[in-house]
Amino acid sequence: GQPRAIVAPIPLSGLRGAAPYSRAMQHPSPRDVVNRQLEVYNAHDIDGYCALFAPEATILDLVTGQMICKGLAEIRDVYTRRFSENPKLSCTVHQRLEGPTHAIDKETVYGLPSGPLHIMAIYEVREGLIRSLRFIRWTD
Repeated sequence: GQPRAIVAPIPLSGLRGAAPYSRAMQHPSPRDVVNRQLEVYNAHDIDGYCALFAPEATILDLVTGQMICKGLAEIRDVYTRRFSENPKLSCTVHQRLEGPTHAIDKETVYGLPSGPLHIMAIYEVREGLIRSLRFIRWTD
């Protein structure tokens, strides 16, 4: 016959906060989502990119306070243009911190006319989707 998985019940009585933690385990970690986002960004795969964002996701410049994108339609529009206007666009992650709902990357974006762009990117990831992306950006 077929191999069967053995699943032992874990008693949750007396474990405060166990239920929210177990629900979170059904979704990919912020690290997994942000790793996938980097792959599809570097491949200029707009559909794959947009699939990782929640419909109401926001992208914000933390230094200026400028809302870069609000909602998936704007994200698709901005990044479709960015990918088509910058065929050599790529991102390298130098460092990452991760918490249960966030990943914070130190990145460099290459292939822009203005030269390399250094970024601290704060990704809020809930239920396997990026809810917000906040940037601190600077050039050399």
